[in-house]
Amino acid sequence: MTQREIDDRLVAAAEEKYRDFNARIVRSQLPMIGVRAPVLQALAKEIARDSGDFFTAYKAHTYEQILLYALALAKSKMPFAEKVPYLDGILPKFDNWAHVDMTLGAFGQLKKHRAEFLEKYARLAEGGEFEQRFLVVFLMDYCLTEEWLPTVWDWYARLQGELYYVNMGIAWGLSVALVKFYEPTLACLKKGGWNDFVLRKTVQKARESYSISPERKEELKRLL
Repeated sequence: MTQREIDDRLVAAAEEKYRDFNARIVRSQLPMIGVRAPVLQALAKEIARDSGDFFTAYKAHTYEQILLYALALAKSKMPFAEKVPYLDGILPKFDNWAHVDMTLGAFGQLKKHRAEFLEKYARLAEGGEFEQRFLVVFLMDYCLTEEWLPTVWDWYARLQGELYYVNMGIAWGLSVALVKFYEPTLACLKKGGWNDFVLRKTVQKARESYSISPERKEELKRLL
């Protein structure tokens, strides 16, 4: 498909009321036309099956265009090493949590390339708010295994700071770690070194989870 054909489909699928609603939730500074996520997912899957020169030719400037490009890249069967230049090009355009979280949710290929990803993208720790969040959510989505837990905790401790969406991502990741590996994660939290915001939000998210027992929720409350 050409750029014109793709963009015409985006415009045809746009909903003004949804655009206004999504703009309040996502808080992107990019132009937004109002295309629902399932529509973008389906179009990205279609592009990924037969991408042609899409990744080199498509110009992505709006919220939806950038998300479509990233989702198509994530879903593509292209080897990870070949995706790296395109990922490098699109990541700096992310200006909101939805770009980060939805892209990584579609990027199952990264599970087989954890070490390679961290080697290539450790630099994101020095990037902007949503580049750092990309690293944080990657660690949550693909590295929460017994083997990788110390690596996740180390990165999270280093990445916590003043950036809201980075800290929220860390708290989210730690709360998921509590569900999967309660005792070692609790021990990690008890060691200290976590800023007040991360610790409070971690406990809040864990206490909201249906996968953690009431007894453990009370134990977590005592961390505050």
